[in-house]
Amino acid sequence: MSEKVTKGGAKNGGENPKVSAIPSSSKDELISITSFEVFEKCIIRAENLIDVHDSTETVDAISDEHYCDCYRAAVVLSISALDAFFRKLIVSEITKIISDNTKPLNKELSIYVKNLLNQDKLLDAARNYNILETIEQTIKSDFETKSFQGEWKITTYLNMIGYKDIFSEVAIKADINEKNLKRKLTTFTNRRHVIAHSGDYNLNQMPHKENEITIKYAKECIEFVRLFAATIHEIMEAK
Repeated sequence: MSEKVTKGGAKNGGENPKVSAIPSSSKDELISITSFEVFEKCIIRAENLIDVHDSTETVDAISDEHYCDCYRAAVVLSISALDAFFRKLIVSEITKIISDNTKPLNKELSIYVKNLLNQDKLLDAARNYNILETIEQTIKSDFETKSFQGEWKITTYLNMIGYKDIFSEVAIKADINEKNLKRKLTTFTNRRHVIAHSGDYNLNQMPHKENEITIKYAKECIEFVRLFAATIHEIMEAK
């Protein structure tokens, strides 16, 4: 089955863990897809929604209200693309670290893994000589219940895989003030939550007021998310 892609492009890489949320044309493609390729596939959907305006602005039946909902959806999809990127990235890196028995695990990762595996699981894994496979599958299962949205989550899990100050590294490489970097991530993530959970209405007042949104805001969100993910990808590729 072929996949239609209107924008963007995939990058080369060698990460291995599977990503069930992304459709592919073959099993091999699914296994070999990298975290940044996952991101590219997802962020394209947000960019496509912005393109709707340019391709339909002469259609009278489509109002500004319809366009605004496209912008809201683009914000949600952008943060979802970032979430998918970090989910795949962290699973891949943890698997790689655990598979390398020449180096000790750092304290944070060791505590995380030990808290996931009870004694029964460890005993069964030892009896079947598949401890690494058991750990990998347990981590993947745990990550299915997690989101990676917001500064704290990103900092915590990247610290676990050896990046002690990822926001500082991104700020330096992308030539952006670190406080502004964190502020923008928080702003766009919080807006995503308001759109997803409250329909982008201010429910604290009567009558409920719809929050304004513009194409400029949606584009800024996409551009920021793309810069953030691409910079982290470059940092990790250079390591």
